[in-house]
Amino acid sequence: MCGVESKYSHKLNMRTILLYILLITNIFSKEYIAIIDMEGININDNVANALTQRLTSEIIRLEMYQVLERSEMKKLLDEQKFQYSGCVSTQCAVDIGKMLGAKFMIVGSISKVGKTYSIDARLIDVETSESYISANYLTQSSVDNLMSFGMKSIAHQLSEKELIKEKFSLFKMINNHKGKITFVWIVLWLTWGWMPPPV
Repeated sequence: MCGVESKYSHKLNMRTILLYILLITNIFSKEYIAIIDMEGININDNVANALTQRLTSEIIRLEMYQVLERSEMKKLLDEQKFQYSGCVSTQCAVDIGKMLGAKFMIVGSISKVGKTYSIDARLIDVETSESYISANYLTQSSVDNLMSFGMKSIAHQLSEKELIKEKFSLFKMINNHKGKITFVWIVLWLTWGWMPPPV
């Protein structure tokens, strides 16, 4: 009788261990997310694609989601003969998300009005078809600012993580504006040379 109880308790322990393993992997598993190419409004398509790729990299860096690679997305959607360019509506994103097996989709646009660049993005829950989180970023700087700071800000907002601002660095500021500083230095040097000597 002891042999039967031993086998039964061994099976019970194995089931308990498997249950714990499944529970732990379920807790730490990441949700799948797919990012659709951002729509460019008064922005070159190549710039919009580059910024979308930058957003993808920033989302991956935050390690909150399992990101579906764009090449895999394209391959799967091509197999389904689904045309997704220009897909910015919630329903279109939900349809793509269902085909890809993603839990969330990111859609958005990058626009330029006057001298202001703007990024607007939404995280859509594929199951409920609701916009779960929205994010935006504005700058009157250049498109470089969108690449350096804008997409990082959008990724943090969509992941509901606080963006830690970098500390001020004089060296970094000088390096970022070395062209302007050089120009001002040359103008001052030339002006100093043309000034009449003191009396």
